Amino acid sequence: MPDFPYVNARVRAMRSRLLSPGRLEELLGAPTFEAFLQALAATPYGDDLQEALVRAQGVRAVDEALARNLQRTTRAILSFADGQARALLETLLLRWDLHNLRVIVRGKHAGRPADEIVAALVPAGNLSETLLKELAGYPDMAALAGTLEAVNHPLAGPLAEGVAAYARTQDLLALELGLERAYAGWGLARASGRGHDAAVLREVFRTEIDVANVKTALKLALAGTLPEARRLQFYIPGGAIVTDKLFLGLSDAQAQAAAWERLRVHGFPVKELPGDLVAFERELDYHVVRTLVRYYLGDPLGIDIVVGFLAMKTAEVANLRLIARGKVYGLPREQVRREMLLV
Repeated sequence: MPDFPYVNARVRAMRSRLLSPGRLEELLGAPTFEAFLQALAATPYGDDLQEALVRAQGVRAVDEALARNLQRTTRAILSFADGQARALLETLLLRWDLHNLRVIVRGKHAGRPADEIVAALVPAGNLSETLLKELAGYPDMAALAGTLEAVNHPLAGPLAEGVAAYARTQDLLALELGLERAYAGWGLARASGRGHDAAVLREVFRTEIDVANVKTALKLALAGTLPEARRLQFYIPGGAIVTDKLFLGLSDAQAQAAAWERLRVHGFPVKELPGDLVAFERELDYHVVRTLVRYYLGDPLGIDIVVGFLAMKTAEVANLRLIARGKVYGLPREQVRREMLLV
C-alpha cells in the first residue's frame, strides 16, 4: 500500500523540475511577451503551453497552460497514494475546490459568460476539469449544489444552503463565508486523527483560518461600527491564534490597536497595523505560502514533503502569471519582481 515514504520519493523527483531562480530570472528578463512565450516553451511547461496555444492566445493561453500543468501535478501526486495517505492528500487539495467554487459563484453573481469563468478556474483539486466546466456552464447557481451532491462532494450541502439563501437575499458574501466555514470545518475534522500527518494537516488549516479571520476583521473595522453579534457572523472558528474574542477586538476600530498587540505577542507574522489593506493581504498570502514551503524540510517520511512541494509549485505558477502580465502590460522588471513570491 503506497504511503508517504513512497509518495515523497516521487515528489522529490518532481521537485527537480521546478524552475531554478536563474531560469525564473531569464523569463523575467525576456524583452517581449513573445520572447517570454518562447522561453516558457523551453521549460517543463512547454507541452502544456503548446496545447493551450491551439485554443487560446496571449495571457489566456499562459493561464490555461499553467493551470493544466498544476492540475497534472496534483493528479500525479494523488495517483502515487492510496488509503489514509490519499485521504489526507484529498483533504489538502480541497482548497482548490473552494477556490474554484468561489470563482463560479462570483462569476454567476456578476453575470459573466461561462468562458470567462472557465478561464479563471484552476482544476488542481478534487473536482475534475470536465465537471468544473459543466458547473461553469450552468445558467445560474441553482444546479450547482445538485451536481456536487451527485459526486458526494463535501461542500455540496453548504453550497446548497448558501445558494438557497442567496436566492432570497442576493448576499454573495454570506454564500462565500458559508463555503469557507464548511471548508475549514470539514478539513479540521478530516485531520482530527492522531499521528504526525494529521497534525501537520491540522496546522495547515489552522494557519489558513487565522489568516482568513485577520483579513475579515480588518475589513469589518474599515466598514464602520457593527454590533458584536453581527461581526461574529463573519468569524471562522478553528484557528490557532485568532479566538472569537480577539476577532472582535481586531474588527473594532476603537479596540484594534490593543488587539493587534495581542496578535503580535502570539506570533502573528505582520508586526504593524496595515495602512495599505491590499498590500497587507498580499503579505499574509505570502506568509501562508512561506509557512507551507518550510514543511519541505520536515519529516521525510510524512506528508510534510508534499505540503512543501505543492506550496513551491503554487508560488512558481503565481510568479509565471505575474511575469506574463508584466510583459503584456509593459511593466518594469523591478516592479514585477517586487510582486513575485520568491521562496
